[in-house]
Amino acid sequence: MFRFKLQSVLDYRLSLEEKAIREFSELTQSLEEKKNVLQELVARRGILIGDLRRSSGALCRAEDIAECVAYVERIRMQEKRTLEEIRQGEEALDEKRRELAEAVKNRKVIEKMREKQEREYYSDLNTREQKHADELSVLKHGRRRGR
Repeated sequence: MFRFKLQSVLDYRLSLEEKAIREFSELTQSLEEKKNVLQELVARRGILIGDLRRSSGALCRAEDIAECVAYVERIRMQEKRTLEEIRQGEEALDEKRRELAEAVKNRKVIEKMREKQEREYYSDLNTREQKHADELSVLKHGRRRGR
């Protein structure tokens, strides 16, 4: 029975790859959530600016307008922070993508070694079985001639 001597290394590399896949997935999901937050902020700011424009002809208190303008400015600041978080998230995602590619490459190297050793093992086993069968055949033939 074939036994791969580096099976523990292969198992370890598989676990590293699975961990990298999980982390990549989590980062992707987090980035998507931040992009959704940004879209909501942009939409909310657009609605507020539209409300301000529509009420420009109506009589409004200066305090209400100032409050609304300040709120729009706070939303703009949140947008900037969210954009920065998205930029950092994309950088982290690119780094995690490189780590994942490296983990896959490392696993494949060990798997190729395993496949090669397994082929060699079964080829050697087949050769030995063939030699054994040939020896039995020679012995049978010798016995028949000896009678």
